[in-house]
Amino acid sequence: MKNIAKNFTIGAALCTSLLFASSAHATWGGNTAKGDVTLNGAGADAVDYAFLVNPQGLFATKGGSGGFASDFALYGSKQGWTSIAAFGSRADNGVAITTSKLGTNLTFTFDKSDSRHGAWTVSNNDTKNNVKLDLVFAMYGGVGSSAFLFDNETIGAGATSNGSWTFNALTLFGNKAGYDNLTIFARDVSKTAFEVPTTPVPEPETYAMLLAGLGLVGFMSRRRKQAQPLFR
Repeated sequence: MKNIAKNFTIGAALCTSLLFASSAHATWGGNTAKGDVTLNGAGADAVDYAFLVNPQGLFATKGGSGGFASDFALYGSKQGWTSIAAFGSRADNGVAITTSKLGTNLTFTFDKSDSRHGAWTVSNNDTKNNVKLDLVFAMYGGVGSSAFLFDNETIGAGATSNGSWTFNALTLFGNKAGYDNLTIFARDVSKTAFEVPTTPVPEPETYAMLLAGLGLVGFMSRRRKQAQPLFR
């Protein structure tokens, strides 16, 4: 009987935790949606809300990606996520962070128009190679973090991608939460050489035909002038 009671208690606790987690996602995640964070005018490919998870917290797991890693496992490879840029609570006014992690040369900027809205950019400082990678924009505030996945994002050589963000998560008491920190994660990085478009050089035969055509036009023009009567 003791074992039965113990198993029942454990089962009830697991069910309660699952229901609480689901409720937390629906409640404190607010109306968080993929379109809350954009890059080059397009919303994220997937979004996840993690209750009581701070990617920059003391108890963060999986390098801070523990709140979304399993939910984003269907995208990309099985590689782990790497934190490549971390903005603190006072970040604002286009503050920039440049990273060389994962063999990249990227610069991220962050700006707030208020505690719930702002802009961000990512620039590829490598002028010889395009960069393709998975990016996660993980913003913490209130009682959890909202993570936005940009799958197979390509940033051209020497190019900058512009984005915007809106934070729709809630506080413990159901009010709109404000920004506290932002962590950018990446994985599956690959590069392709940037090819400069070239203008085709005409073949010698093309020049010869062009000159012959011009000569013929000049000859016909002179013939017309000679054929005109002197008096009309």
